[in-house]
Amino acid sequence: MTAIESELLELAGIRSEEDPVVTLYLNTRWSDHHQRERVRLFVRHRMARARARAPADFGEAFERTLRRVEEHVEGLVRQAFDESAHGVAIFACEGLGLWRTFELKHEIENEFGVGPTPQLLRLARFVFDYQPAVVAVVDARGAWIFETALGDVIAEARIEHQVPARQSMGGWSQFRYQRHVDQLVERNHEEAAKTVTFLLEKDPKSQLILVGTSREVAAFERALPAWIRPRILAKMPAPGPRRDRKGEIREHVLASAVEEVLEHERALEKSGAHAVVGEALAGGLAELGPEDVVLAANQGRVHRLLLEDGFDQAGWRCTNCDAFGIKTAKACRYCGGPTEVVALGEELARRVIQEGGEVEVYEPQPLLDHYFGVAAVLRHRGARAEIGAASEPLAY
Repeated sequence: MTAIESELLELAGIRSEEDPVVTLYLNTRWSDHHQRERVRLFVRHRMARARARAPADFGEAFERTLRRVEEHVEGLVRQAFDESAHGVAIFACEGLGLWRTFELKHEIENEFGVGPTPQLLRLARFVFDYQPAVVAVVDARGAWIFETALGDVIAEARIEHQVPARQSMGGWSQFRYQRHVDQLVERNHEEAAKTVTFLLEKDPKSQLILVGTSREVAAFERALPAWIRPRILAKMPAPGPRRDRKGEIREHVLASAVEEVLEHERALEKSGAHAVVGEALAGGLAELGPEDVVLAANQGRVHRLLLEDGFDQAGWRCTNCDAFGIKTAKACRYCGGPTEVVALGEELARRVIQEGGEVEVYEPQPLLDHYFGVAAVLRHRGARAEIGAASEPLAY
């Protein structure tokens, strides 16, 4: 599990009935003061509405949470923080001592929410869409290695040594000299390959992207253990000589690497949806549609949740036994306890993440539309009556 996934898991376990959690997603890719002002007005309007609707028992802690979020947004608007991020996610609750921000390298729609739990669906999409990758820019001297998560660099290192230039001499002198140079290059590649191997061993989900000339990439690949080669996601050409300004090569390489990761994920979405539907129709470890997926999530059986982007259905949650279901219900269909209305997609995502599962948000596609935009891969088949018997079937 990556560090980002661990943080997502921690957030999924938070529930605060007395002091609510504030969730804010903001698009911070702005080009002028008009866009900054629109963000400021969006936050101001949502904050005013949250204050107006807040029950009296929320108390001073809730007000402190709102003020802290407002101050942070004001800092963003006034460019007091890192401007390289295109989006930001904030989770805050002064009563719990919760303050967590995520800077995102890609645009995101503005969203504000107040509730007993963090709203994690958007962040989950970034976490599982932008899977971690190791990017190695290789040449004769070694490699420039980046470790990425959420489309951003979380660590980088240069493993390199000088290599003498190739000479035009002739005869045995030329042969011995070139052999010496080749040995130095091979040593440099082997040393850099050890770092890449360590990073990929540390995170089994990471893919590898190699950047460089075809000759240098092929030489570096030979220095890698055989088990790593199937995890090479892409091989990209080295940036052109015009990219020589400070930081330009780095940004160009990372932008291209992120596009490769996203393209790979989108290709997996198309094949993944067909695979899950086929598995379910064959009676395998998969479920289709809100009713069966919610039942599996109640039982902790969902390994991977598939949701269409824009999935927007209401559900209910029992405040007594914590079961949940589709549509709305005045009383829990398992224990008869009182219920509250929840956003079904958010509740599904939170439950699955809390159980160590994965959440994948797909672009809308006809195959998932047929099953109301939701499907799941299961850990095991389980028993349908494991939690309890509903007095009536869950209706759409």
